[in-house]
Amino acid sequence: MRRRFDFPALSAVLICLLISLPAEGVARRSRAARNARPSEPPPRSLDEALDRAARRPPARSNGLSVEIADLSTGEPVFARNPDAAEAIASVTKLFSTAAALHFLGPDYKFKTTFWRQGGIKDGVLNGPLLVVGGGDPNISGRFYNDDYNAVFDKWAAGLKAAGVTRVAGELILNDSFFDSVLRHPEWPAGQEAKWYQAPVSALAYNDGVVLVGIRPGARPGKLAAISIEPPTGSLRALSSARTVGRRGRVRVAVGRAAGSNAVTVSGTVPMRGVWWSTPIAVDDPAGFFGGALKNRLKAAGIELAGPIVDKNISPDPSWSLIAETDSDLMATLAVINKRSQGFYAEQTFKTLAAEKAGKGTWENAVTLEKQFLASLALDPTRFNLRDGSGLSPQNRVSAADVVRFLRAMTTHPSAAAWKATLATPGDPEGTLRHRLRDVSDRVVAKTGSIRGVSTLAGYATGLSGKIYAFAILLNGPGVWDGGGHAYQDRLLRALIKNG
Repeated sequence: MRRRFDFPALSAVLICLLISLPAEGVARRSRAARNARPSEPPPRSLDEALDRAARRPPARSNGLSVEIADLSTGEPVFARNPDAAEAIASVTKLFSTAAALHFLGPDYKFKTTFWRQGGIKDGVLNGPLLVVGGGDPNISGRFYNDDYNAVFDKWAAGLKAAGVTRVAGELILNDSFFDSVLRHPEWPAGQEAKWYQAPVSALAYNDGVVLVGIRPGARPGKLAAISIEPPTGSLRALSSARTVGRRGRVRVAVGRAAGSNAVTVSGTVPMRGVWWSTPIAVDDPAGFFGGALKNRLKAAGIELAGPIVDKNISPDPSWSLIAETDSDLMATLAVINKRSQGFYAEQTFKTLAAEKAGKGTWENAVTLEKQFLASLALDPTRFNLRDGSGLSPQNRVSAADVVRFLRAMTTHPSAAAWKATLATPGDPEGTLRHRLRDVSDRVVAKTGSIRGVSTLAGYATGLSGKIYAFAILLNGPGVWDGGGHAYQDRLLRALIKNG
């Protein structure tokens, strides 16, 4: 079962209906086809091709900022309001991942350590356990064959190998690598239970979410069966969802109020082979982490007698290392940029701050990001950046400045490694998986999508072999329902075919 929560913040149940068109509708469409204007002749230049493709943008002029430039010279070949700063959504991840790579280096590894203290007698550890968090977003099933228990089972095996079957002391969780601000204050209110607003913590587990599953009950009229995985006790189900007959439809609403541990489930589930699920974010990431670890210790036959506590304790020579788990920065950056995984972006952003500024805070991370932009000979005051993922609508940059950044990154020592983390058309694991497949080998880019914002920025190679940097930033009510994607893709196809 895949438990990966990646793509832009949209979820829906799609219902397909086969509808017969009335005859008069067919006739009307045929007359329209007969009266259609003849197609335009092929464009005579790149300018003309881009001008045509740019007709009827889905955003008003005060919500549109576009620039396409020759990568080698920086000369713009197309621009619309290029200096207008617009909300950039997940294009923000271009800057945060590049800064992380610059300061941490491609060989950096996130580290989480598991310790014990005290003597062992007759299988009893007469002391506590300690976990020291390092911001790793990968303690989940993502890189462990979708087994979200894999890391904790390895830790339990290490404790078991030391002869421990009972821990008399407490389980201490040290998450002091980051500050205690779990969600950015500028993130949209009322969406705290959404997977894309999972809390940011130095001790994070399973992307900060549980998977709520809904199945039909024993017979129509009975309550639906609800499951929460992993079953750590962090959240509980409060359900009124009912089972209906086989011909019924899945109509389910799942939610959780901010600060509450109750997941409410309502609606109907038909009495047939249906399983419906959705991720719900937790509010207490350290408690979620500790509860899951305690469960896996129990599954391995190890009883934890003491409580789970949050303390800023660092191991000294009196502690013995049980296990160390690490994960690679480059694999993490690929998840951020290809899949647009915001939780991963924020974990990495705060890790950058913790490693280089002494504490994992958004303020420290942004300061470092601005220093990085200055090192590229860019003006950091032109980049209004607030978080690592782009979920804050206050992340605002102009298309011209995005393009300047893209050009500057081509001379960075880690340019090739960073560029390889971007999305490509047709890649089933990336956000361009359904877009631009006909030019899949000619585009690498970062998408962006929050309510009222659709953005795309990256590099494109024309049929001539010339390479361009581009940023297409659209803000407004008409850009979020596919209109933004169509406009962006139309511009890129014209660029590649004629550039």
